[in-house]
Amino acid sequence: MTTWIPEDVDELHRLHSDPVVMSHMTKGVQDREQTRARITTWIAEHRVRGWSRWRVEDDSGTFMGRAGFGEAHGTGHRELGYLLAPARWGAGYASELVAALVRWHFEHLDPARERELRAYVVPGNEASRRVLEKNGFRLVGASPQAPDQLVYACGSDPAV
Repeated sequence: MTTWIPEDVDELHRLHSDPVVMSHMTKGVQDREQTRARITTWIAEHRVRGWSRWRVEDDSGTFMGRAGFGEAHGTGHRELGYLLAPARWGAGYASELVAALVRWHFEHLDPARERELRAYVVPGNEASRRVLEKNGFRLVGASPQAPDQLVYACGSDPAV
């Protein structure tokens, strides 16, 4: 994983404009300007707090998707999230990313935030639900802040 630069907009826009990929995201397909705004926000968040969403690439530097953390609907928790290109689905990359993000979260706890890590999933996304459960997350229930999503929580690093 690496940080974003403004020139990454084309690669991320290909991901954010794919209706199959974005069917798992509540905000849906994004246009180029929305994607550019997201990169700008993530760059600023990294600068201010040291974390946000990262660019995910393979060993050769080829773009694979995005992963990292956001604010969990005003609850005081970090929210883990990831989005991979369909060509990378089913190869174990999501599980590998989630495991790395869980470790990073517990190695870099923020005293101003809750210890518990959250993730939000649309109910029909069974693959992401399995990835989260495999990495120590448990289903909490429907989100009061985002009723179209399920809340998953991880209270400790399962690798420890």
